Amino acid sequence: MEFTTTGGEQQYAEVVRAADSLVIGLDFDGTLSPIVDDPEAARPLAGVVELLGPLADRYAAVALVSGRPADFLAAHAGAPGVRYLGLYGLQEIRDGRVWVDQRLEAAHPAVVAAQQDLRDSAAVRESGAFLEDKRYAVAVHTRRVPDRDRWAAPIDRAARQIAGRHELEVVPGKLVWELRPAVRSDKGDAVRKVIADSGARSVVAAGDDLGDLAAFAAAAQFAAAGGDGLRVAVRSVEAPPELLDQADLVVDGPPGLRELLERLAAPPDAS
Repeated sequence: MEFTTTGGEQQYAEVVRAADSLVIGLDFDGTLSPIVDDPEAARPLAGVVELLGPLADRYAAVALVSGRPADFLAAHAGAPGVRYLGLYGLQEIRDGRVWVDQRLEAAHPAVVAAQQDLRDSAAVRESGAFLEDKRYAVAVHTRRVPDRDRWAAPIDRAARQIAGRHELEVVPGKLVWELRPAVRSDKGDAVRKVIADSGARSVVAAGDDLGDLAAFAAAAQFAAAGGDGLRVAVRSVEAPPELLDQADLVVDGPPGLRELLERLAAPPDAS
């Protein structure tokens, strides 16, 4: 683990001591799960899921906050007491059922139409890009595209044109463009909701991509208001420089994140 800000180590000590007043917000892809070519094949690193239940018992809340659907998160990282906030907080598992923001339901036909247009797009079709159906969003992945640098600009143009046609927004990530309804919500909003629901006084936000900057901003805002916040970047060769720059703590890939969770799960005198 590498502390990257002045006071980062002290912030870590403070959140560890917080115990039942700490929220832990975790991304999925690239954080709990190694990045893989096929998004449907992504699974948590061995040993990670087994830590989530004990962490949820010890701390105020443990939440997976992701662009993935909430039922995907629960299916592949299921643990007692953990909250699953999918689609940037617009979907959640509640009492064993999937709750969805009604604005997403209203926009579902537009997502379906956009997915068909992407499938028909020359850039997507000829590049061999993979379309991920998230029901309330659709993502274009180029990780498996042989000449992905060549296709990045054409796919970006196609994604933005199609999104505009159907009044959707484009959220770019690492080798992915997600088209989703322009319903205001990001990982920061999801983290703030978990903090408010749990009455927490400390928060750890961990992630590896541009979408996690919003969660970092929520943690920084919470700290500025008098709480304790620790921003954890999960480093990889694809990690955005701005994410690493804004982190208080940098860990090396999902194995480094697992080590951090092990420390948080350990008795106070062992962490």
